[in-house]
Amino acid sequence: MVAALPLFGAFLAGLGTRRWLQQHVTILFRLQLAGGIGLLSVLAGWSFNVSVRNVAAIGVLLVAQLTSVAVASRVFRKRTDGALFSFWMFGNPTFWTAPVAAAALGAEAAVFVIAYDMLTQARIAIGVRAMRSHAPKSQSAKTALADYAPTIAAMSGLLLGLVFPAPDFVDSVVAVLGIVMAFFGFMLLGVSWPRNRWTGVPQVAMTVRALALHFTLVPALLGLATLAGVDLPGAVWLLAFGPVPTSVVSFSQVYGYSPRTAATGLAISIGCAIALLPLSLTLAG
Repeated sequence: MVAALPLFGAFLAGLGTRRWLQQHVTILFRLQLAGGIGLLSVLAGWSFNVSVRNVAAIGVLLVAQLTSVAVASRVFRKRTDGALFSFWMFGNPTFWTAPVAAAALGAEAAVFVIAYDMLTQARIAIGVRAMRSHAPKSQSAKTALADYAPTIAAMSGLLLGLVFPAPDFVDSVVAVLGIVMAFFGFMLLGVSWPRNRWTGVPQVAMTVRALALHFTLVPALLGLATLAGVDLPGAVWLLAFGPVPTSVVSFSQVYGYSPRTAATGLAISIGCAIALLPLSLTLAG
């Protein structure tokens, strides 16, 4: 809970500047993707420790998340915000799990989470493609490069690491930059937050359905993998029982989905994540 307080402070800072910055949210969001997250992706790919344990853990987590996304795509296919609900299943690695993992489990746990998020950006590209293709607001082809920049950067960093091994200090840079991006992400969340009433009965009803899937399927698959003998880092439980992506509110503004639905889902999921934190820390222990 204490680890989440600074993130809440960044969110309040975003709310305080919303009056002046919300009209520029599309530019700010894509600058974050192409700039900060792009740089973080390169460094994470460059410094990634290719070991059997890490690769196996990333593989299991990736399969669990993609399974959840596929199920959500099927369940919510007839909903206008269906692509947005599917994107929720990716969880919140960098903006929530990494700072909490750094505070509770140490820097190494945070680096693993960030590396997973950055090195599997192709999964995010699938979600972004679905949201762009179903977006109520038409998207220019020129914006695709910024939207897919983290995926391109992560692959570039991984290739760089095969040629020039990263110095030891890069791990620390990844952890620090990940925390900085988390603060910026929550500040941008405040900027993107709907100005008027941001929730309602229909939004809550749909959120409950989507979060029921989010908080059950991935943890169940991770549990099966653990029972099968796969050695998973403790941070995966913080991700599995964490909130939906912080970026959903910004994506809803950029792509024309319902900001109220996105805001409702994120707010309730953060409350659930805080309530489930003792359970996820116990499993991570």
